[in-house]
Amino acid sequence: MEKSTQWNQETSIGPISWVAMLLCIALFIYEHFWGNGFTTMVVMLYSSFLLPSVLLTRRVQEKYFIYTLEYISAFRKFTIVMTVIFLCVWLVATYTPLIH
Repeated sequence: MEKSTQWNQETSIGPISWVAMLLCIALFIYEHFWGNGFTTMVVMLYSSFLLPSVLLTRRVQEKYFIYTLEYISAFRKFTIVMTVIFLCVWLVATYTPLIH
């Protein structure tokens, strides 16, 4: 089977992924002590989109999704974008009430 060269992804979990996972743990700890219902839900959505964006590395894609590499790559790009969006939503929702 010919490998997709559309987007050259890493084969293992990189340092940015480790930082994103540690940030997720820190957000859960922050939400446990100081969060409210809305921001907790945003952190849950962040973590649910974080897992596929971090764990669907090139090696996993080639091992389990050999016939759908282009679709899984698009799905991973989508989850990365959604992870960043939910992190921005959390930042706005958490720190906007502190300004006023």
